[in-house]
Amino acid sequence: SHSADLVLLDYKMPGMDGPEVLKKIRSNVSLAQLPVIFLTANNDKESVMTVMNLKPEGYILKSKSPTEIKQAVIDFFKSRL
Repeated sequence: SHSADLVLLDYKMPGMDGPEVLKKIRSNVSLAQLPVIFLTANNDKESVMTVMNLKPEGYILKSKSPTEIKQAVIDFFKSRL
């Protein structure tokens, strides 16, 4: 009953990968403005470039500490105020 404020999306998932999911989100009129941040272990140049060309709001590596990940999400919301 509540809409999402942010999607944390992994790059590799079964069935459909993260870039495909983001393309579907952006192609849906009611979801197109939904903020998406990738939270992934993929840090190779090709993966990063593929995702960044889709213009997500961020790209966070899973290798960061939980505190750093949480802070990145907090910073995202602070920047929207």
